[in-house]
Amino acid sequence: MQLCSVFHSPQLPFRYFFDLFYPPVCPLCNELMENDELFCNECVAKLSTPDGWFCKRCGGKRQPPSHNILGKTSDTLLGCSRCRAIKFRFRRVIVLGEYEKELRELILRMKTDRSGFLARAVTQLLVRQRAKEFQRIKLDVIIPVPMYWFRRWSRGVNSPDILAEELGRLLNVPVAAHCVRRTRPTEVQYLLSAHNRASNVANAFALKKQLNWSKNCSKDRLKDWLKNQLKNWFKLGANSEIESFDSELSGKNVLLVDDIFTTGSTCNEIAKILRAAGVRNITVCAFARAIGFYTQRRANLLENLARKRKF
Repeated sequence: MQLCSVFHSPQLPFRYFFDLFYPPVCPLCNELMENDELFCNECVAKLSTPDGWFCKRCGGKRQPPSHNILGKTSDTLLGCSRCRAIKFRFRRVIVLGEYEKELRELILRMKTDRSGFLARAVTQLLVRQRAKEFQRIKLDVIIPVPMYWFRRWSRGVNSPDILAEELGRLLNVPVAAHCVRRTRPTEVQYLLSAHNRASNVANAFALKKQLNWSKNCSKDRLKDWLKNQLKNWFKLGANSEIESFDSELSGKNVLLVDDIFTTGSTCNEIAKILRAAGVRNITVCAFARAIGFYTQRRANLLENLARKRKF
């Protein structure tokens, strides 16, 4: 896999004239920048977790890995103390940072940014900060986590789609944007416990054949697509099954991308149907690693209890 240049913008003659009236500013802090970087150095440090400080299995932040006598790192894919007992169907997780403060602000702005500029900018930063991680895995295809069609229509943008598209361009890997579909609407995962998260997305995804949305798309194919959408609409409570899938997924290494990774329930459910399709290895990539509402509330209660005992 060959990494393309992340910040490659040709120095055209009119570029200097354009910068004279519209100087480059950091999208996060709005400070002027003297170079062509997308974020200033201060914001880069705030957005990204240092390499080696996150668990490669769940993406959670932790202390840097220790080294043995030979100077080699002891960091493995066995997971940390929080995820070692959890069964994942994917092998590795790659994240940029924690879902808090500046990175949380950017991700929330992405959800209404129909131009996709913020999502592409953070994706380029992700590729730069995690270049070694992407070089270790030999990717064959990138698949974004789909959004239910009605929510996608009402919001107008899906950050995982932009993340997958930009990753495919930077990593020179094909993107199967319509490989996985969401068969029914689901509740917002943030306010659910880990158990309810898993049941909320259970049987909510299925594989489908990719449709070639070109100008020469036949009317029969369009009718079939509309028929399937109506069929899924009236089967909201039914269990979804793998009706059809692309046989080319068999034996491939897949990068499954989402905007936020919390407990991994959504990615785990999609990984299940990908494994059934014969996918060899699955790596999850996300902008941020979040802590669920119930997990954060439990941590706050324990912290307050510890303070009371101390005093």
